[in-house]
Amino acid sequence: MAIYIHFFRDSKLEKLDFLKVFEFFESYPNFKIYYTDDEVQIVYRDDDFKFSYRYLITKKSRVSQIYKLDPQYLNINFLLELPLLVPSFLVKEILALTQKLCKLFDLVIYNDAFDDVQPFNLADVVVLFEESRREAVAQYGLQDKLPFDKNKLDEICRYQRSIASLREFYNHQYEVNLVEPIIDKVTNEYGISVVWNVGMPSVFPPHLSYVYVKEEENIPFLVRRNDFLSVMKKYLVEVDDFLPDMFVLKPKQAKASRKVIGKLRKLAIIDQNFKSVRLANLIDV
Repeated sequence: MAIYIHFFRDSKLEKLDFLKVFEFFESYPNFKIYYTDDEVQIVYRDDDFKFSYRYLITKKSRVSQIYKLDPQYLNINFLLELPLLVPSFLVKEILALTQKLCKLFDLVIYNDAFDDVQPFNLADVVVLFEESRREAVAQYGLQDKLPFDKNKLDEICRYQRSIASLREFYNHQYEVNLVEPIIDKVTNEYGISVVWNVGMPSVFPPHLSYVYVKEEENIPFLVRRNDFLSVMKKYLVEVDDFLPDMFVLKPKQAKASRKVIGKLRKLAIIDQNFKSVRLANLIDV
């Protein structure tokens, strides 16, 4: 489910050089360009969030009632498919890139909700996205998406997007693992999980619900956040200067905490009914 942002250009300007547009996207590692008989697809794939979106260059215009629009601006058959049912954090990233694109190539935009073509304004497009998503959810429901608190989801997404920089900050001496939402297929209970390898200095992300505890020679087990903290809190240091509710297990404490793993294992919950969920499937509505 998506809305379409069509790109236009002032007819007084020289023709857009799409080779330069391709160079713009190829400067970002997650974009790939695919060619078909009817269109060029500029596809972004994100492994950390397990989602994708795309820009299209089409042979024919896909703008309805184009004759009503200001003839000073030409439709260049170039558009963004903006996904609706993804976290707002990701949409704002997409729109920030689109803003750069418009500025670099002198593009203006149009959507069917607009009266006419208009300059790209980030606030306006965010409002369009939020209104469109509200309408879509009201009409079609959340489908397979899961509702989540907006502020918490923003902070979880910031952590996920900052994995590389956090690893660098801690000189690659601490584990900084990706978060993974999980859901119980029977009870529909869901939340954020992370893997902790016993004995390893680690960064624990914000707003966890579960921790997978892994040992070298024993079967991994799943513990609820509160149970994990009841045993491990004395070994952890809260580091809320970057994000709230984030904890660090330092090397000395990581080694000392091995002696309480038996206590943790007694608090394990049955995890066979849990399955992983894409982080992009959490929606702040």
